[in-house]
Amino acid sequence: MSEKSTKEDLEKLYLQILHQKKKAEDTGKVTDFFKEVLDFNKNALNDEGLTFILNTLEHFQDHSVFHELWKMLEEHPIAYETVIEFINLNQDYTDLIEVYLNEKFKLTSVDDILYEINRLLAFAPYLVKNRRFQVFAIQKTAYAVGDSPDIFKAATTVKEFKPTNSEVDFTHVKNKMMEFSIIAVLDEIEFKSITLEDIDTFGQLTAERLNAIALKDSRIIIKYRMMMALSEIFSTSTVSVSLVLKQLPPQSREELREVLKNILGNNLSSKYFHHILAAFDNEEGSYHYPQLFAYLSKNADKELMVLFIKWSANNLRIDHHYHRGLKNYLKTHPRSVWKNKSGRKELESIPSSSFRKIVKEVKNEKAPPLIKLVKKYGVQFAIILLTLGVGSGLYLGYDLLADKKNVAAFSKTSKPSATGQVETKKAEPELEPFKKWVGEIPFIFNVNGEQQKMTFGQANPDGGKTLVLTDSQNNETSFDLVINSEVTPFDEKGVLKDGISLYHAEHDFDGNGNPEIVIMALSQTYESFVWVYSPISENGSIGLRADLTLKGMSDAKLAGNTLKILVDHGQSETYSFINQQFVKQ
Repeated sequence: MSEKSTKEDLEKLYLQILHQKKKAEDTGKVTDFFKEVLDFNKNALNDEGLTFILNTLEHFQDHSVFHELWKMLEEHPIAYETVIEFINLNQDYTDLIEVYLNEKFKLTSVDDILYEINRLLAFAPYLVKNRRFQVFAIQKTAYAVGDSPDIFKAATTVKEFKPTNSEVDFTHVKNKMMEFSIIAVLDEIEFKSITLEDIDTFGQLTAERLNAIALKDSRIIIKYRMMMALSEIFSTSTVSVSLVLKQLPPQSREELREVLKNILGNNLSSKYFHHILAAFDNEEGSYHYPQLFAYLSKNADKELMVLFIKWSANNLRIDHHYHRGLKNYLKTHPRSVWKNKSGRKELESIPSSSFRKIVKEVKNEKAPPLIKLVKKYGVQFAIILLTLGVGSGLYLGYDLLADKKNVAAFSKTSKPSATGQVETKKAEPELEPFKKWVGEIPFIFNVNGEQQKMTFGQANPDGGKTLVLTDSQNNETSFDLVINSEVTPFDEKGVLKDGISLYHAEHDFDGNGNPEIVIMALSQTYESFVWVYSPISENGSIGLRADLTLKGMSDAKLAGNTLKILVDHGQSETYSFINQQFVKQ
């Protein structure tokens, strides 16, 4: 075909397109002419060819042949670069590149999108300056990262990406791609399932810190600060974990402690002792030691448990919280290292005078009755007492072995002395608003101005498991404290097991003027069982509706419409009372 006839044909086709006389069924002829133009301009695209290509693309941009035309254009690098450069310089044709790129980026995986970016830039470096291309590259990559099964691996792939065309300055676009990829990671992060490897990867992704304010979304900002805190406290052994946590707002600190407990449960080692402490910080200058020792006993082996106790004895202030928490653990926990001979010897070798006092108390209180008797009264006097006790059939040994403050526990007829009452009261933990429930004394509360009375234990012939509610008309209703757990605070007779106490409290979760009733069974190791009841009126009488039953590892904290408690692994759970029911947050 001569140059003159080709030009004439092009002008004729252009006029047909311009006056919209070209029908869809004639597109085959369009592609033939398009190819003719490209082949004719394979060495350099003249003005007439450029005009024809742009107008043909513009006319067919809503037709399926549009992408076929672009594909043909890609096979002619000189014409393709010329068209792309012209569109960059003339915003009137921006829609053409947008429709084209939208088709190119109909991809879902990060690898496929990065491959397409690299392929486009390889023979059209001018695209890197195109605003539409930049937006597509940034947004599509971020969406793909967020939808990836492994968001951290996907974001790392973006970080490592580099165009093979060395002439392309991809720095600005790459930085924006990383910024939005990190936002996508933060949006998808589930702190409950995060790992140490994820935290390390995030630290590498954010080697150059982002401007938290520029993130705009408050939820993303909080997640970013929490992840940066985790990255900081696990990246170096010299950082103060507590100081890093204090940089966060209170709610974020509490959430991050739960994350630490979850992460460390499968990664316990001596290098994380500071992290473990931070996870159980009570923000009052001490730690939740009962929960801490329960958590360690569940997740650490004997050697690591002994190592932690020795480390804590040398590095922590042994206050009354530590003293009581460790002593209860050593005495009563089923997996206490005190039961192991070698572990016991190691603890006995700790030179600290404060720690030796704890060991001495545990040894004395765990000793058999005969040994206690000898230590307290001497060998000869103990023999006389034992002889008298056996001859008379009296339980003198138990009476004499009991501490003065605990004598009443072994005698049904005696009453505790005033001194005993004072000392016992001092030993009780402060559990406001809970009050310890003495079996003989009924729990009195009011519903709609009418007095209600609840009894259990010795005041109830069915035992502590069954409670009896008596209204102002002396109508009685009984109900059981049932817990959906293999472990219960009651023995087979429905009586509280040794070492477990019952507590009661009134708390108005919904603010309607009739407080809900909260009952809690609590062991010395802070294993807890909690029941929440709402007073209801049925056929003119008052009843109780069971709203919540929980087993935990701490006493329940009541505030506003929420109940918070530590559960397995030392994690905190919060339940909100909404629309007359508790909802786990």
